Amino acid sequence: MNDQHTDPSAPTYAALVLGSDSFRLLVASYRDGVPLALDGEHVPLRLAASLDVSGCLSQDAMRDALDCVARLRERLQARPLAAARVVATSTLRMARNAHLFLPAAQQTLGLEIRVLSGEEEALLTWLGVAGAAPAGSRPLVLGIGGGSTQFALGQGMRVTRAGSVALGTVRQALTFFGNGRIDAVSFAAAVSSARVRLADHAADYGPAVRDCVYGASGTVRTLARLARENGADCKADHGAGGIDRGGLEQLGARVLEHAGGGRPLAGLGRLLPRNVAAALAILIALMEELEIDMLLESDAGLRHGLLHDLHRQRHVLPA
Repeated sequence: MNDQHTDPSAPTYAALVLGSDSFRLLVASYRDGVPLALDGEHVPLRLAASLDVSGCLSQDAMRDALDCVARLRERLQARPLAAARVVATSTLRMARNAHLFLPAAQQTLGLEIRVLSGEEEALLTWLGVAGAAPAGSRPLVLGIGGGSTQFALGQGMRVTRAGSVALGTVRQALTFFGNGRIDAVSFAAAVSSARVRLADHAADYGPAVRDCVYGASGTVRTLARLARENGADCKADHGAGGIDRGGLEQLGARVLEHAGGGRPLAGLGRLLPRNVAAALAILIALMEELEIDMLLESDAGLRHGLLHDLHRQRHVLPA
């Protein structure tokens, strides 16, 4: 990223997220309260997929994660920072041997690693997205990760409700598509199972308490991109790209066609079909259970929320 136009006197912050699917770094400088990205990194480690039946991370996964942390430390040390924050999400929240990895990672980074609760993750993700919502609106922000799904609702820059469910793409993929078979029966079962897990949250985040809904994870952006590249009629609203239920159903039909040996799914690249099917099942369940007609995309997320929180604390900004 290019930082040649940044103000050297503007405070610079770094946020590093040790996520279930990937490790993500964002470094940004604030000018007049607006963040300008200076550096970033996305490393797809897929920690959640390395959990064994006893809930422990494999030795190989921990070694790869520590190697990644060491490389990211060099990026963190590349410029003076006003503050930096490192957080871990659901897989390191749940892994039975996380106590072996976290101290080693902290020593490597020279920074404390805070393991976020699901609610904290939802709240910080909402902070990262809220600035893009229309003034005075009540946005609901959703995030689908490798190990959990988050919800947060608020207005202005104040969160009014946040929650999390241990429902992620990795476990859903292993449970319903672990044998590599993706068909209409297994896909419908994945959607139904996700709806059961999400049912208790429907009343708290339904249409009566929100004005718009944003998807704030790479998972949502990937599904929206795949829908567009495979012919779905994706719409836009509030200045953001979006996807509706019809678009998701079209993508679901194309995923099943691809899995059945038919027309290849455009834009798949290195993505595993079973992970796409699992993520799609969760997103369809969310839209059905929470009665969401249109889901807007957002490039912001947890990292952006962490940076905003750091800047707000430093400058005592209003909540």
